Amino acid sequence: MSESTRNLSVTPEEIQQGKTMAIISYFIFFIPLLMDDMRKNKFVMFHTEQSIVVLICYVISSIIASITCGIGIILWIPCIILLIMGIMNAANGEMKVLPVVGQYGEKFNLVK
Repeated sequence: MSESTRNLSVTPEEIQQGKTMAIISYFIFFIPLLMDDMRKNKFVMFHTEQSIVVLICYVISSIIASITCGIGIILWIPCIILLIMGIMNAANGEMKVLPVVGQYGEKFNLVK
């Protein structure tokens, strides 16, 4: 899979100001979208994009689980791993794209 094509420059101040909200975005993705000052923070919006991708993966795996009478619950494990990786990246102040699915977050174009 290809890596992100964007070159995002984020200041250390943006990272410090947005670290908590970036972590929160992995639990409730729309909270940063409702706050105007956080919508301007590139660090927070990057992690919001990543959290939306993880949510979509979770929804798809839930649909598969319901169709296959619960066998697809195994697909939740990668979703949980991606969620933990995203939270750890946000807590460490890093803007790493999540493996396999993270590159699709760029399609949401939240980082301006």
